[in-house]
Amino acid sequence: MSIGRTRALDLLKLAASVCALIVVVAGFVWISRSLNNESEGDLDRYFLRDVATVEAMGLPVYWLGREFTVDGLVFRGPYVSEFGAEVEGGGIHMSYVLEGGNTPADLTVYSRDAWELVKDSMMNPRLPGVTRRGVSVQNRAGELILQSAGARPLNALWLILDLGDVVVVAQTNSGGAVRPGGPDYNPFINNPDLLVQVMQDLRPYPQ
Repeated sequence: MSIGRTRALDLLKLAASVCALIVVVAGFVWISRSLNNESEGDLDRYFLRDVATVEAMGLPVYWLGREFTVDGLVFRGPYVSEFGAEVEGGGIHMSYVLEGGNTPADLTVYSRDAWELVKDSMMNPRLPGVTRRGVSVQNRAGELILQSAGARPLNALWLILDLGDVVVVAQTNSGGAVRPGGPDYNPFINNPDLLVQVMQDLRPYPQ
């Protein structure tokens, strides 16, 4: 066999190897994209819309995943309203809802500009029966604010956590039904420390 023919065969083998590698890489990319589309496909589209808006501002979005369990109860989300969900100044507001009920646990990510617009009303609510205490979330100092009203020990609470670029506020409330399993039963209202526990799992989207 001539040297020229040998070289030609070697080049053909190399070309075939390169083509095979390209096919493998293309297949991997296609599968990865398909999996990403599937993973995002069942997320609330308005949530994805607002995430894109916040990320376009160069800011991180924090969330609690697709669901979390507290006191044996499952909260699923995050859900965002179609209209009026924008946070003035930049941010995203999302809700997790108790499975089988209507009890919400809301999470709002504020840009620094947005936080300045609501900081005073959040940190210093002009409401009766408000108490506050410091908490630690992921080794960061936070503030848990509780409002007592109605027949329960309290019926509203919010946890404020300053993460530098953004401020994250978790908020929840309940009306007057006291008995467990009532129409607006809220485990966080019965035990505010549960909100602190749940927030330990706060993480950047899409982790």
